[in-house]
Amino acid sequence: MTETTDKEASTLHRLLEIGKIDEDSLYKNTNNYEGAPIDADLIIIDEMSMVDMFLMNYLLKCIYQGTKLILVGDEDQLQSVGPGSVLKDLIHSEKVTTIHLDKIFRQAAKSKIILNAHQVNKGETFIQKETEEIEEERNQDFFFIKETSQEKMLLQVISLCTGRLKNYEDYDFFQNIQVLSPTKKGLLGTKELNKALQEKLNPNNDNREEKTSMGAVYRAGDRVMQVKNNYDIYWEKEKDGKTEMGSGVFNGEIGTITKVDNKEKQVEIRFDDEKIAWYEYQELDQIEHSYAITIHKAQRKRI
Repeated sequence: MTETTDKEASTLHRLLEIGKIDEDSLYKNTNNYEGAPIDADLIIIDEMSMVDMFLMNYLLKCIYQGTKLILVGDEDQLQSVGPGSVLKDLIHSEKVTTIHLDKIFRQAAKSKIILNAHQVNKGETFIQKETEEIEEERNQDFFFIKETSQEKMLLQVISLCTGRLKNYEDYDFFQNIQVLSPTKKGLLGTKELNKALQEKLNPNNDNREEKTSMGAVYRAGDRVMQVKNNYDIYWEKEKDGKTEMGSGVFNGEIGTITKVDNKEKQVEIRFDDEKIAWYEYQELDQIEHSYAITIHKAQRKRI
């Protein structure tokens, strides 16, 4: 959004400074939280379907009287992790002016992504025929591969990520592909998927330095995600021949490990916006592998 509008954009958690204190305690003491007032005449909130009742409560407490609020979202999209269906309830209350957009811009009108999304909303099955050979239909944007065995599903995911899609559109995993799972647990949960994909996509065949933390092994080349707001961590970024310095890496930011230094006990990460941060080994609980991430994490990083 920052690149598109040339205006500063931020997640709600960052804007409201949620994360500087324990989020669980916020949910238990909703009346005691007082965030910094938001100095704006107009506030636009995107991905509104993922905003729960607590987050909405904090947001409204930080808005000056008279500030205009525009909520953008789709009640049929992924719901919030926390309690409440704020967007859906606001729409169905008919107390708030609502504009319904019915023209699709992200995909073509006949996109099978769109057609199948409508099928799901109606409780019907996919239009796309089941196929294992996606290479046969290069002009399609939706493929349904049916498997009944978790082991075979895992092999399908690995196959798609390790070269099979190159035959379709020369996709490179680290540049073009993101694996999503609805859960963290199980053979097809993000924890096991990350281990399997790391083994295939970034094996340690050259004896690079590694660091084990929280049951995961980190090495240079790994894709990782920040999973907690850290307002204090220092970073640097090269821009227009100058070194820009700042602090703060936030929940949902994705990057690549560029160095593991067992002597200094640090891990260096270059994030996708080109900033470089250094993590002490005791800070590694703030990151997770992101070869595969949960669907909620993929969405929640936007709010």
